Amino acid sequence: MAPDRASECAADAAMHSRHDAGIAYPRWYLKRWHFLPEGYLSQRGARGYDSLIRRVYYAGSEGAVQRSLIQALREQSPAEVLDLGSGPGRTVRAIGKALPGAQLTGVDLSPYLLDLAERRTAALGGQVQLVHADVTELPFENASFDAVCASHLFGHLPPEPAAAAVAEACRVLRPAGRMYVVDHPWHAHPNCGRLVADERFAAGLIHFSVFTP
Repeated sequence: MAPDRASECAADAAMHSRHDAGIAYPRWYLKRWHFLPEGYLSQRGARGYDSLIRRVYYAGSEGAVQRSLIQALREQSPAEVLDLGSGPGRTVRAIGKALPGAQLTGVDLSPYLLDLAERRTAALGGQVQLVHADVTELPFENASFDAVCASHLFGHLPPEPAAAAVAEACRVLRPAGRMYVVDHPWHAHPNCGRLVADERFAAGLIHFSVFTP
């Protein structure tokens, strides 16, 4: 994204009702993510991701991946779940419907994606909290969550922010907690802990991995 356009998008996002005044959009985020002209910092970009880019990411396997994630979460039975890079809220909604006793928190850096997530999860009421935050600096106490989910997140970040995001995920995860990661196999990401399960979808294009600290 050109510097002038990036500054304009960041300024517009800062005026959004969901924008947290403590957020400064990092330079690595101000780009044309997958050809979206304003990246995720516009209503058009958020809708483009939700309707098209998300499908490409999952290579037609989103439903199957969500079912495996939900099955793994049911086996763990977490009380509090954090979804990093929660986007338009599809995963949060699926988890909430499957685990009605769990409290869910979705975090995203795009206020426009949080708008979509709010509409998508409205029926879940107080079960869901949506937070505008940078995954490299989470606004939560240590050991706050039993489970942390990250779908198509770590592998899409530059190396340093990816390492910071993983470190933050590990910080807020309880000692007996689990981290659930969905990503492409060619996207390297920092160490998420001890691998305890790994499942592949879409002829190996999607990996669903479960880690413990």
